[in-house]
Amino acid sequence: MFILLTYDVAAKRTEKFRKLLARYLVHEQNSVFSGDLTEATLLRLHKELQRIMTAGDRLFQVESSNRHNVSVSLLKKSAGNGALDVVAHNHHKTDAMVL
Repeated sequence: MFILLTYDVAAKRTEKFRKLLARYLVHEQNSVFSGDLTEATLLRLHKELQRIMTAGDRLFQVESSNRHNVSVSLLKKSAGNGALDVVAHNHHKTDAMVL
Protein backbone atom coordinates (compact mmCIF):
# COMPACT_ATOMS: atom_id res chain seq x y z
CA MET A 1 0.00 0.00 0.00
CA PHE A 2 1.10 3.60 -0.56
CA ILE A 3 1.71 5.59 2.64
CA LEU A 4 2.12 9.32 3.19
CA LEU A 5 3.26 10.10 6.73
CA THR A 6 4.13 13.38 8.42
CA TYR A 7 4.99 14.21 12.01
CA ASP A 8 4.70 17.16 14.38
CA VAL A 9 6.96 16.72 17.39
CA ALA A 10 9.17 18.90 19.59
CA ALA A 11 12.15 20.28 17.64
CA LYS A 12 14.69 18.41 19.80
CA ARG A 13 13.02 15.08 18.92
CA THR A 14 12.67 15.45 15.13
CA GLU A 15 15.94 13.66 14.38
CA LYS A 16 14.67 10.44 16.01
CA PHE A 17 11.59 10.44 13.78
CA ARG A 18 13.50 11.42 10.64
CA LYS A 19 16.00 8.57 11.10
CA LEU A 20 13.30 5.98 11.78
CA LEU A 21 10.99 6.99 8.94
CA ALA A 22 13.88 7.26 6.46
CA ARG A 23 14.53 3.53 6.99
CA TYR A 24 11.04 2.73 5.69
CA LEU A 25 9.96 5.60 3.41
CA VAL A 26 11.29 8.27 1.05
CA HIS A 27 12.04 11.62 2.72
CA GLU A 28 10.00 14.11 0.67
CA GLN A 29 10.49 17.32 2.67
CA ASN A 30 11.12 18.27 6.31
CA SER A 31 8.70 16.01 8.22
CA VAL A 32 6.99 14.39 5.19
CA PHE A 33 7.69 10.81 4.08
CA SER A 34 6.05 8.55 1.49
CA GLY A 35 6.41 5.14 -0.13
CA ASP A 36 5.09 1.63 -0.50
CA LEU A 37 4.86 -0.68 2.50
CA THR A 38 3.37 -4.09 3.02
CA GLU A 39 0.89 -4.44 5.88
CA ALA A 40 3.45 -6.37 7.91
CA THR A 41 6.09 -3.69 7.40
CA LEU A 42 3.59 -0.96 8.32
CA LEU A 43 2.81 -2.80 11.57
CA ARG A 44 6.53 -3.06 12.33
CA LEU A 45 6.91 0.68 11.68
CA HIS A 46 3.95 1.43 13.98
CA LYS A 47 5.57 -0.62 16.77
CA GLU A 48 8.84 1.30 16.40
CA LEU A 49 6.96 4.61 16.37
CA GLN A 50 5.10 3.60 19.52
CA ARG A 51 8.44 3.12 21.30
CA ILE A 52 9.74 6.62 20.53
CA MET A 53 6.48 8.63 20.72
CA THR A 54 5.44 10.68 23.74
CA ALA A 55 2.00 12.02 24.66
CA GLY A 56 2.36 15.34 22.79
CA ASP A 57 3.57 13.84 19.47
CA ARG A 58 1.29 13.93 16.46
CA LEU A 59 1.64 11.84 13.30
CA PHE A 60 -0.60 12.11 10.25
CA GLN A 61 -0.86 9.06 8.00
CA VAL A 62 -2.63 8.72 4.64
CA GLU A 63 -3.00 5.28 3.05
CA SER A 64 -4.01 4.16 -0.41
CA SER A 65 -4.32 0.60 -1.63
CA ASN A 66 -1.91 1.45 -4.45
CA ARG A 67 0.14 4.40 -5.58
CA HIS A 68 -1.67 4.80 -8.90
CA ASN A 69 -4.86 6.04 -7.24
CA VAL A 70 -3.11 8.93 -5.49
CA SER A 71 -2.76 12.42 -6.91
CA VAL A 72 -0.02 14.57 -5.40
CA SER A 73 0.63 18.23 -6.19
CA LEU A 74 3.09 20.81 -4.91
CA LEU A 75 1.67 24.24 -4.15
CA LYS A 76 4.25 26.98 -4.65
CA LYS A 77 4.07 30.74 -4.72
CA SER A 78 5.34 32.08 -8.02
CA ALA A 79 8.44 34.24 -7.68
CA GLY A 80 7.30 36.52 -10.49
CA ASN A 81 3.72 37.57 -9.83
CA GLY A 82 3.12 35.89 -6.46
CA ALA A 83 0.36 33.65 -7.84
CA LEU A 84 -0.15 30.15 -6.46
CA ASP A 85 1.25 27.51 -8.82
CA VAL A 86 -0.05 23.94 -8.66
CA VAL A 87 2.61 21.57 -9.97
CA ALA A 88 2.00 17.85 -10.47
CA HIS A 89 4.35 15.79 -8.29
CA ASN A 90 3.80 12.25 -9.49
CA HIS A 91 7.18 10.59 -9.00
CA HIS A 92 5.45 8.16 -6.65
CA LYS A 93 3.52 6.67 -9.61
CA THR A 94 6.66 5.60 -11.46
CA ASP A 95 9.02 4.90 -8.57
CA ALA A 96 10.11 1.27 -8.72
CA MET A 97 10.77 0.99 -4.97
CA VAL A 98 8.75 -1.94 -3.70
CA LEU A 99 9.30 -3.53 -0.32
